[in-house]
Amino acid sequence: MHKRICAAAAAVCLFVTGCSDKQDDDGYKVFSNGTYVVEEEKTSENNSPEYDYADFYIPEGMVTNYYSSSFTENEKIIYDDILKVLGTLDDRTPLTMDAAVYERILKAIRIENLAFPHVAKYWTEYNGEFEVVFGYRMTADEISSMNMAAEKAAQDIIAQLTPDMDDYEKLKFFHDYLILNCETDKSYAFSDTVYGALVEKKALCEGYSKAFAYLCNLAGIENVLVTGETYVAHMWNMVKLDGNWYHVDVTWDKSDDQLHEVFPDVILYQYFMVTDAVIRNTHTINSSPFTAPQAFGTAENYFAREGADISAREELLTVSENAILSAVQNGKPSAMVKFDTTDVYIACTNDLNNEMLFNPIIEKASLEYGRTIKLSWTGFYEQYRILTFIIEYID
Repeated sequence: MHKRICAAAAAVCLFVTGCSDKQDDDGYKVFSNGTYVVEEEKTSENNSPEYDYADFYIPEGMVTNYYSSSFTENEKIIYDDILKVLGTLDDRTPLTMDAAVYERILKAIRIENLAFPHVAKYWTEYNGEFEVVFGYRMTADEISSMNMAAEKAAQDIIAQLTPDMDDYEKLKFFHDYLILNCETDKSYAFSDTVYGALVEKKALCEGYSKAFAYLCNLAGIENVLVTGETYVAHMWNMVKLDGNWYHVDVTWDKSDDQLHEVFPDVILYQYFMVTDAVIRNTHTINSSPFTAPQAFGTAENYFAREGADISAREELLTVSENAILSAVQNGKPSAMVKFDTTDVYIACTNDLNNEMLFNPIIEKASLEYGRTIKLSWTGFYEQYRILTFIIEYID
């Protein structure tokens, strides 16, 4: 039997920046689970970190250089100097260029250095000369422990990839894993970190995005973090496949509270592998201080790759059947289809409300996969001509 579930399309996300308002040391608590791997196992023979600019452990894959690669020679010198200051937890560095340059460099470090979860705030002071002053929310040992724990969690996820997966399938696996295993948490102090998302499994948009970027790095998939606005400041990802860039917003592909409460394992794909045109329906991409890549490719879009596009009324049942049976085969609780035009969607409306038309799909699921199912659908992203079939397993 079909039923309509009313659900809002907006997901909740708050932005946690590198200069957080949470400045009190007492406001930050050391993470609860302790160290997964002792520090000595992760250092070189002389017991020093792998990266000589830091006094803490930096796992492989936690550094990218997309934005900083465009820096001038002077900016690169300052970038390296600030990395050493932050890496050794020094509290200040001379301001030798315009403050806007330092702001740009610090934003690049925040985006590109995923192993730097410790910067709580920064500001400028004059002490005979202008200086940039930093405040930290944890010690070097605590940073090492968090990074080691995040590395172990990430390696466990990477170990679940199979040799037959292409890059699209790996990205979809990372996307789905974070949605199913991480909860949005506004109160958790480290919701802006890889550690929060992968170990404590609590995050906001920055934590989701950084964890996704780290997994992409480990899988060898070129990517970059993007900042912008929705109804709040926001962060998400872009990935490059076959020469084309695509947007991925894990945070906004989590269902809202109402839908999640009823069907907690539903995964949405409205913002998985999409173009600039799609992301700009709800997102504003920051053009300063960095310019994100342009995304025009459609070949790796979810609906194109999964064969879930409906271009005519006559395709409704065939495309829906393929999507639903594929989901049943993999034990998934939902399947999504997208209509090419509003006219096609309107033409299909009566058919969608005729449950008799979908009975053969239900029967086929039982015959082919031995699963008794109940179908319903929700217009969670209906304004973008997307429908999500909800699959309830009753056997």
